[in-house]
Amino acid sequence: MPTAPSSVERLRSAGLRVTSPRVAVLDVLGEALTAAEHHLPAAAVAERARARLGSLSTQAVYDCLDALVRAGLARAIEPAGLPTLYEARVGDNHHHLVCRGCGAT
Repeated sequence: MPTAPSSVERLRSAGLRVTSPRVAVLDVLGEALTAAEHHLPAAAVAERARARLGSLSTQAVYDCLDALVRAGLARAIEPAGLPTLYEARVGDNHHHLVCRGCGAT
């Protein structure tokens, strides 16, 4: 069974420069997908990426997320009245429903 491409391979295939912050952020999104936590706010991505790297500015996380979304490696979901959520599931056109009571996506 073929293995999924690594974050480094995915970044290179998308024409992005491979940096430690980009790899960490893409890994965080990928792990969230496999752990059924598909949609993460930037703050959660930052916290998990910092746990890997030790130090990472909030701006660097947003820059990484923006680059990944523009390259098609991540998706940004902007539910009304809530922070933007990010996910690694791309390449399909699935819909997102947000519960008005609890905010679950």
